[in-house]
Amino acid sequence: MRAAFLDRDGVINRKAPEGEYIATWDEMRFLPGTFASVAALSRAGFQIIVVTNQRGIALGKVRLEDLEEMHRRMKERFFRHGALVTDVYFCPHDIWEDCSCRKPKPGLLLQAAEDHALDLSSCWMIGDTASDIEAGRKAGCRTAWILPADAQQGNELQTDLRAHNLPCVVGKILRVMAGS
Repeated sequence: MRAAFLDRDGVINRKAPEGEYIATWDEMRFLPGTFASVAALSRAGFQIIVVTNQRGIALGKVRLEDLEEMHRRMKERFFRHGALVTDVYFCPHDIWEDCSCRKPKPGLLLQAAEDHALDLSSCWMIGDTASDIEAGRKAGCRTAWILPADAQQGNELQTDLRAHNLPCVVGKILRVMAGS
C-alpha cells in the first residue's frame, strides 16, 4: 500500500506566527486548495496520513485534548470534501528530548508504515521544512517540498519535487505517478 504523508502546519493549514502554536480548532485556517488536493490524492489510491511535530504540548501551550479534537475535526472536514485521512501521527516532545518520533527523524513515518502495511518506497512525504523532507528521505519515501512563496527554486535541499503550494505539488505527484 502507498500513502501520502502530509505535514500539518504550513502544508494543510496556515502556520502560527514564530514562537506561537495552533492551540484550538478555532485557530485552524486551511490553506487554499487543500481539500481538493487531498481528495485527488485519495482518488489516486493514496492513504492520507498526517505527520506533525507538536512541540506546543511539551511546552504547555497546547493541551493534548485540544490537539486530539483538532485532528478529529480536521479528519471530519476532509471526509466531507471527499478525502479520507487514514490517520494522524504527532510528536508531542520538545527538541531536547531526542525522541525517535520528532522529525527530522523518521519515527512517525516508520510507525505509520508498520500500522498500515505501507511500502515506504511507494509513499510520498509532503512538507514545508527541511526536517519534513529529511524524515521522508530517511524513511525511504519520495519527497515533495512546499517552498515559501518568496523562496527561490534553489538546490539547497535534495527533494524529488518542489512547488509553492499543495495543489501544485499534488499535480506534479499525480503526473509522476501516471508516468510510472
